[in-house]
Amino acid sequence: MRRVLLRDPFFWGCILIFATLLLLSVGHTLFRDGQVDQISNRYAADGTFLATSPLEPSREQWFGTDRAGNDLFQIMIAGAKWTIGICFAVAFGRILLALLIGVPLAFRGKRLNMAIRTVLDGFLILPISLLAYFILLTGLFFASPEDIPSLSSRVLFETSVLILLGLPALLMYLVSETRHLLTQEFMVVARTLGGSPHYQFRKHIWPHLLPTLAIVFMQQFVQTLMVLIHLSLFGLFFGGTLSRFANDVSPTIFEWSSQFGFYFLQFSAVSWINHLFLIPAISIAALVFLGNLLTSRLERAYRLRREQLIFTEPVAQAEAAATRLTNPFDSVSPHSMTKEKL
Repeated sequence: MRRVLLRDPFFWGCILIFATLLLLSVGHTLFRDGQVDQISNRYAADGTFLATSPLEPSREQWFGTDRAGNDLFQIMIAGAKWTIGICFAVAFGRILLALLIGVPLAFRGKRLNMAIRTVLDGFLILPISLLAYFILLTGLFFASPEDIPSLSSRVLFETSVLILLGLPALLMYLVSETRHLLTQEFMVVARTLGGSPHYQFRKHIWPHLLPTLAIVFMQQFVQTLMVLIHLSLFGLFFGGTLSRFANDVSPTIFEWSSQFGFYFLQFSAVSWINHLFLIPAISIAALVFLGNLLTSRLERAYRLRREQLIFTEPVAQAEAAATRLTNPFDSVSPHSMTKEKL
């Protein structure tokens, strides 16, 4: 699988784009302290007043500005680290917890696994977005800037909720996949020879699970991004929502899904501001496309690896049959192998 990915230009192109976005965003935080330029008015060279915010795109402001005069291009650069970082953190946290809980459960008896599956099945019919909204509603809505707690506590709280809500489905999948591997012949041999559960996992199960977990990781990345988009459309932004009045809500940090929901709620039939939300919308759509493309390339590499293993298996069987022939120069065919078995 690694050899296929190393020669895949689409895979490395996606990795390069993700890395570039993260480097630009982190660099903006390090060198500019995360500050975004605000331009309220635009003037001509002779000082003549031209326009006020929201400003249209120009050479100075590539994407224009919002109502508050914030440069939209800088907003997208500053928010990239939050959007990509939170999706990666949630996906990694879900897989890590699923491994720590699911693998030991898979080695337990069938009765215990059936009981756990019965309990977790109820969580699969509930939409994650609505559950997250009702859980986060009371903890991430603030009436004034003085009520807002530290950023680290808000991010940790929302990240933990998103990880736990997506854990049941992933846990059931991982337990099922591990128990399927435990029924294979090579695992039966490993148990017969006295291999401990830790040894079986490290030597046999983990190499088979790793390619699957890479695919699942990117699927969880895209799913987390979609949940953030749904929450922002309800007015619950990542990192908290500042709500001064009933219909006046704003995000506390620059993050792509939050900006999309913020500008969508500001949708107006007046002036070019109608299309402000298209900038984060296009950025999020591109991020989803890159995530799905990475997933498809990982699935392609995994499929080619499985085909290669299936292709080489008859060759190995033929070589094993050749060692049992009286005359080593006799041809090996399925008919001769059948006779040899008889």
